[in-house]
Amino acid sequence: MYRLIVGMTLAYLLLMKRPTHSRKPAAHDVSAITLRKRQKVSRTDAAAVRALRSSSPSACLPRKEEAAVFKRSAGQRGHEARPPLVLLHPFASCAQVWTPILDTLQRSHEVFALHIPGHFGADPAPQGFRHTVEEAVDLIEAQLDALGLKQAHLVGNSLGGWIAIELARRGRARSVVALAPGGGWEIGSRELRRVIHKFRVTHALLTLGGPLASTITRSGLLRGLALRDAVARHERIKSDEARLLIEAAWRCQIYKNAVKALATQASPAPFAALPCRVRFVWGSRDRILPMPAYSSRWQRVLPGAEWLVLDGVGHLPMFDAPDEVARAILDVTSSVAQDAAA
Repeated sequence: MYRLIVGMTLAYLLLMKRPTHSRKPAAHDVSAITLRKRQKVSRTDAAAVRALRSSSPSACLPRKEEAAVFKRSAGQRGHEARPPLVLLHPFASCAQVWTPILDTLQRSHEVFALHIPGHFGADPAPQGFRHTVEEAVDLIEAQLDALGLKQAHLVGNSLGGWIAIELARRGRARSVVALAPGGGWEIGSRELRRVIHKFRVTHALLTLGGPLASTITRSGLLRGLALRDAVARHERIKSDEARLLIEAAWRCQIYKNAVKALATQASPAPFAALPCRVRFVWGSRDRILPMPAYSSRWQRVLPGAEWLVLDGVGHLPMFDAPDEVARAILDVTSSVAQDAAA
C-alpha cells in the first residue's frame, strides 16, 4: 500500500508539471559548516590507497586545513585542545546529516564529519573500488592519517557505524558510538535479503522522486511519506533537511554497485575483546534495520558493549532525538576522558 501511495503521489506531481530547478550536489550550504574542496582520490586505484597511507597520504587525500571539517566559530576558539571526534554518515547520505547535533558536540570536541567517497558531496569512488566495507574502511583510515588523527572518538550511523567498529578493530578508536549500524546479518540470511530488497525499492522510488525533492518536501504530508522509513518523528523534520536526505540518496554515485556487492559482503568477525569502550544506540521504531532482527549478531560480535534503546526513534536518530543522541555520545567520550585522567 505504501508503494502504491507513493507511486500515485509522484505520478500526480509529474502530471502537475511544476517547474523544478536542478541543484548541484555542492549547493547545500549549512550554517556553521565549512565544506572545502579536497584533492580527488578518484585518480588513484583503490589497491594503491594502503600504500599511499604508509608513504604519503597527502598525495591523494586532503591536508588538514583543506579537509571537510565542521568548524567552531572564531568566538568559541582559544580554549584548551578538545579531543577529536569523527562522524561517519550512513549509506546513501552525506556529512550534513550531523547538523542537528553539531553545536552540542563542538562544545566538547573538535569535530570532523568525514565524507565516504562515492556519496553526495564527496569525491568519486576511486578506480578499482570493489564496494566492500573493508575498502571503505581503508579510505576512511587514509583520511584519518591525512588529518593527523592516530586515534579519535568515532560515531557512525548505519554504514558509518559499521565502519567505525572496523576502525576500532584497527586500533583507531578512543571510543565508538554506533547508531543502528549495518552488518547485523549473515550472508544469504533473510535479514540481508530484506535489506537488499528495501534498498532496491528505494532506488526505484528515488528515480522518480529525486528530481522532485524540492517539490515533495514542501508538504509535511509528503515529507512524512517519503521519509517514513528513515525518521519516526517526521513532523519535526524541516523542509530543507528532508530535501537534503532525498537528494543525497538520489545522487549517491555508488548506490547500485554498493547494493549489488552487499550480497557477498563478509559479515563482521567477532572480537576477542573490546577494543575500546563501545556503545550501540538503537531506535525502537527503526524501520530500515529493526533492532530485534539486526542487533543480535552485533551482541555476539561485541559481547561486552553497552546498549541503549531510544524510545520512539527511527533509523536517523539525530533528527528524531538530537538531544538524546548527543547526550548518548558525550556520556561515553567524557567518561573515557575521566578514566584516562584518573
